[in-house]
Amino acid sequence: MQSSFNRLRFLDQLPISTHLEWDHQIYRLNLLRYSLVTSLKMADFIKFSPLLISTTIKHYINGPPRPSWNLKCHLLYALFKSLFSPTTMSAKTIEQMQEDTFRPNPVLAGVMINEFKINNKYRHEAQVHVEKILKPYEHVLDTEWKDLKDDGINVEWVQVLNDGWEKKEVRKTILYLHGGGYYLCSKEFSRNVTSSIAKKVDARVLAINYRLAPQNQFPAGLQDALAAYLYLLNPSKDAGFEPLNPKNIVISGDSAGSGLSLALSLAIRDAGLPSCAGINCWSPLVDLTHSTPSVSDDECIDYLPNLARGIDHAESQVRKEFKEKAAALTAKIKNQNLGPKIWHDSFDRSYRLEIYAPNEGLAIPYVSPMLAESLGNLPPLLLVTGGDERLRDEVIYFAHRSAEPTKYKGPSYNAGKFEKSPFQTPTNTTLEVYEEMLHVFQGMEHPSTTRCYERMVEFINRVTSALNEPLPPSSYNCISAKGEFGPLKDHHKRVLNWEKIVLSSIMQRRTIAWLNVTEHHCHVRVNLLEREVWIKISGTEDDDVNFVI
Repeated sequence: MQSSFNRLRFLDQLPISTHLEWDHQIYRLNLLRYSLVTSLKMADFIKFSPLLISTTIKHYINGPPRPSWNLKCHLLYALFKSLFSPTTMSAKTIEQMQEDTFRPNPVLAGVMINEFKINNKYRHEAQVHVEKILKPYEHVLDTEWKDLKDDGINVEWVQVLNDGWEKKEVRKTILYLHGGGYYLCSKEFSRNVTSSIAKKVDARVLAINYRLAPQNQFPAGLQDALAAYLYLLNPSKDAGFEPLNPKNIVISGDSAGSGLSLALSLAIRDAGLPSCAGINCWSPLVDLTHSTPSVSDDECIDYLPNLARGIDHAESQVRKEFKEKAAALTAKIKNQNLGPKIWHDSFDRSYRLEIYAPNEGLAIPYVSPMLAESLGNLPPLLLVTGGDERLRDEVIYFAHRSAEPTKYKGPSYNAGKFEKSPFQTPTNTTLEVYEEMLHVFQGMEHPSTTRCYERMVEFINRVTSALNEPLPPSSYNCISAKGEFGPLKDHHKRVLNWEKIVLSSIMQRRTIAWLNVTEHHCHVRVNLLEREVWIKISGTEDDDVNFVI
């Protein structure tokens, strides 16, 4: 998910003393002030006040969930654990969730925003390349992404006032792709992040609103991201800047935006386009099959829910239209049998596991970059993940596959494909696992956040040659809450021997008992370990009805 910690700066102002004395008047004024610039409504603040109070009491009596967390970290964690719980999210429609995360966040002082549109001609150029690289997978995708419903891509330059960028020898430029699970958030929502990057890196940031699911299915977002990259390489005459050297461009993002950044780097590589200088990724979502252990780890304290169980929302027009189109596409794929099966049998089910792409397309490398035939020959990578986040294992696995492509060749269904790949040169990869940190932790006021930003600045300066120092060799690092660097720990490495990469985690769960009730045409499968029941009822549209008990 897009980092939302920064948008709750009102917590900084909470007059909480060690004696838990609350100044209600100041508290109310701060809520009013900050609610105007956050994605939460006043009603939400009132609703969550008991949670914030109880969390404060727990913090001083029992201590925080992790030793290095101060009260602010603990409060933000509790709030977002509640906001992103399955119960909370399922009570809202997709449209409501999108509206909440489309609201603009404030920009740092000294930073300006210049909004404009990238002409659709760049989308048309990108379409040529996307169609080429997706040729082997076109039988599992619809073609609606080609039907453009607007006149361009909404983008914005985020820049420090009077930065003199146009006259610099190295015009450092960040193409920023926001997170949000491919269906939430926006460039406006990310302004606290992009303005911070612009100031710290001394670069201009181009942030874009790529098309989101479920209204726009894969590869619409990829097409928009590639169009923005092509725009930087060959801008329009009225753009106000000369074509950029790709070695001055760094692609960056968080969560799904980081996953899209890596998918874009694969697309650039596979299409034979000029490579950018590097990729900076915070908590990248690189496996939409959700097959790695940390995603389903019951002991994981991350505020993200177990993504392998799926995220549902209240019924709405968008959801209804999505389900109808998804069912039609699945029927077309199964009935027409127009191409080879590129998915594992564990994804043969009637309902969609993701709203971004069909089950049959989740293993496409531009959907789940971790599953590409090879992750070699990519630009230098800086991959950052929290030690306590659900996406940790897929980030670790991706890092090893990119840095050591001949050793880690990906899922078994891809056996033999790496040897045929022309991209076998190891990618310079720096992996950083920050202990005690969560998904997209860069908004927390914590020493790890400061350290992460410092490392990002150093990485960008190195890959763009602004630092005039070579990149160090690939490395896998575990960084303590005190900022101490060390090797990965044993539990970080367990994913490297994981044998169920790309299998739906639904099929990985241990079945304890079977019960067949044939007289009612009903089959029940009980999983006592995970407190779940699957019911198959003959004559129904759904293959499985899933209940949690």
